[in-house]
Amino acid sequence: MGKKVNLVISLVVGIAIFGIFLYKVGFYSVGEIFSNINLKYLSLYFLVTTVAFFPTAWRWKIILKAYKKKISFIDMLRYTIAGYAVSYITPSVRVGGEPLRAYMIKKEHNVDLKTGSSSIIIDKFIEFAGTAVFGLIGLILFLALPQIPTSYKIIFGILVVLAFSILFLFYYRTITSNGSFSSLFLSLRLHKISKLKYFVSVLKDVEKKMEKFFLKNKKEFLLSSSTYLIYGVLVFFEFKLLLLSFGIDGSFSTIVLALNLWGLANFFPVPAALGVLEAGQTGLFSLIKGAGSIGFALSLLIRARALLFVAIGFTIISYFGGKQFDNKEKKIFKKSFFRLK
Repeated sequence: MGKKVNLVISLVVGIAIFGIFLYKVGFYSVGEIFSNINLKYLSLYFLVTTVAFFPTAWRWKIILKAYKKKISFIDMLRYTIAGYAVSYITPSVRVGGEPLRAYMIKKEHNVDLKTGSSSIIIDKFIEFAGTAVFGLIGLILFLALPQIPTSYKIIFGILVVLAFSILFLFYYRTITSNGSFSSLFLSLRLHKISKLKYFVSVLKDVEKKMEKFFLKNKKEFLLSSSTYLIYGVLVFFEFKLLLLSFGIDGSFSTIVLALNLWGLANFFPVPAALGVLEAGQTGLFSLIKGAGSIGFALSLLIRARALLFVAIGFTIISYFGGKQFDNKEKKIFKKSFFRLK
């Protein structure tokens, strides 16, 4: 019940922010921008945004291969998009679909949950580390813009420093056998709850697997990390094409700042970052271009792109669920058949 209330509250807040910024920029202004959109660049945008899922799926495949688990790239891509779809509609946009990914590889490829979970945590660690580096570049550009208020620069700087600190602490504790998850679990005294008292041993096993990967699979760690560089380049050109579809030849600094705000919006506990994404892009383009309506229209297309992959993701999940059901039916039929014999 508490989760449902929190979800409703976060949705209401998101819708309210969305409505306020739409009112501020004006319905007519947004409509005018869309009426002059360049379909050639828009088509290329959707093509590149599809390809951007490839390095993410490849990264996870490299990590799993280090655990001696070989899964086809197509399957990795399916699980990645399915996880993205679930994450997008939950308040935890960045991590909501990860349990589903672990479950899918367990069911279809018999990868145990401990190995699957450790591979996904490492995958997210690399993703967050790449995001932090991108944030550092954004901070440097942010500091160079005189029109940005000093208070915003300080807040952004604190967030970047905090991100690097958390990542370093997580990595250091993992390689020194002082796992962050199990330590937090114990410090919160969750092991005192009867249903959870054995869970700490599960967490320690997962952390051991992660420690082994970081210390003994350095080649795979570097290779999987390099995929984020490819992903970053693709996302940069994705945003470049999106701006060109609006008739704007965005500079390097404009694109990096817009991407940073897009990334920050995903950390707010609002499903689909509703309202937060629009607020961030509207504010940025008001400051650097003097046209908040462009930022708002931009965010609407980003949302349309996301919803397209949410639909694809849930189609994959639906097929996966149906296949699992069919397998159960087959087992029941076989049992019944042999009993009859």
